[in-house]
Parts: sequence; structure tokens; C-alpha cells
Amino acid sequence: MTDENNAEELLPAERRQQLVDWFKNNKAGTSQDLARMFSISVSTIRRDLDLLASEGLVKRTHGGAVSIRSRATYEPSTDLARRTALEEKQGIAREALRFIEADQALLIDTGAVTCHLLADEIANLDLPLTVITNDLYVAKVLTYKQNIKLIVPGGACRFGSFSLLGEPGLSFLADIRCDLFFMSAAAVDETCISETMLELVQLKRAMIEAAGKVILLADSSRFMERALHKTAAIDKINIIITDEGLRQDDIDKFPSPGPTFIKAAMS
Repeated sequence: MTDENNAEELLPAERRQQLVDWFKNNKAGTSQDLARMFSISVSTIRRDLDLLASEGLVKRTHGGAVSIRSRATYEPSTDLARRTALEEKQGIAREALRFIEADQALLIDTGAVTCHLLADEIANLDLPLTVITNDLYVAKVLTYKQNIKLIVPGGACRFGSFSLLGEPGLSFLADIRCDLFFMSAAAVDETCISETMLELVQLKRAMIEAAGKVILLADSSRFMERALHKTAAIDKINIIITDEGLRQDDIDKFPSPGPTFIKAAMS
């Protein structure tokens, strides 16, 4: 009998407790990474995660799971965020494209993989657009696109990220008006959206005020949690695009009238 078989068949309760302990110190993990970590098959780790999710100990995503704990100060690395719930985020980005029309002025948020994926999709469009962003990844993707007028308000680059924060971006945003703001959030609940960094909050508030319509792009793992800094009340959001993992009973907690929820399908 292999070590993998021993791990799968002889110690399921102990293994699942170790998983729970791991998620207490880590926000998210992919099925592949967890399977390697625990020396078991991907199918076994998926069954373990399904069981833990049924007990309310983790939230499942298509490619793994995220922990259920306060994200008040926690922020995943860009690398981990790119490997967690990737198919859900891709579906959200594709759904967001439906709201884009020729000659619109778009604001695209900074610091979120979903917004990066949206930029990748916009780069393939032939529509004439104006795009304003303080995200260096978004700006790079949309550079040299003749149909896109790209504006980067500027600021100081936050270490380890693509975000430009502070001035002169905040002053610039105070004087513009855009059609759509594609926004991200560290956490979302029925009262507000929130972030882990005050500087991000200031930027996002300026973008909300500059936009005619605010569309929040957030995978289901972001919901029913709060981060340290309140960004805006939930009534500032017009549309929320998420994935099919968000439960209807959580949606029902949001005020009515309130944001319109759209669940994006995965490919």
C-alpha cells in the first residue's frame, strides 16, 4: 500500500483537522497545491474540501477553497490570487464585457486579478473607448491599442503590487466623469464594501464619485466578510457580478431595492 493510500484511507479525520488548522493561518489554497502538501490525490482533497464546506468550515471555489474567517487585515498575494477561483474570475470578467459600449469612458479599479482579466478581454475589443486606471497591469495591457485612449492619473506605486496610490491621481479623479466604474473589493457584506488599506479606500471613493454607474466585480469568497476600512455603503453599488458560488440566502440579506446581482457562468 502506498503512502498516498495510507493518507487517504487510514487518517481521514486527522487529515481534515490538519486542513482546518491550515486554513486558520492561510486564506486560500488550490486543490493541486493542497493535494501535494498532504501527499494525496486531487480527487481526495476535493472530497475533503466538499465535506469541510458542508460543515461551514471553508468556502469552496472551483479550483480549491478559501477559509471562513475575518479578512479585516488579510490580503492574499497577487500570485495566490491568480491561482484561486481563477475560472470564477474569468467568468466574471467576461460577463462584465456585456456592459461596455462604443465611445464609453471606463474606470478600471486597481489591485484585483478580476480587473486584470477584464483588461485582457477589453484589449481584444475593436470599440473606441476611453479607459482610466491607476493599475499598471491594466495600463500595460491596453497600451498600443489604437482604439483605446488610455489615461493613468498617477501616484506612488505600492510595493509588491500594480497599484498607483495617492496624488496626483486623487486630484485628477475629482474632476472627471465616466460612464462605468468596474470596481473590486477585499470584502463585501449587506451593508458595505471594504478594503484592507486606507490608501485604496481613498482611491476607490474618488472613482465611485466619478462614475455614472458602479459595477462591482467580486467572486463569491469575498462576500459576508468585512475588511478593516469601509469603502462605501452598499447603496453606492449599482450592479454586482459574482459567481454561482454565492448562496441565495446571502443575496437575500442585501437591502431591497439594492444592487442588481448577476451570477456569471464559468466556461
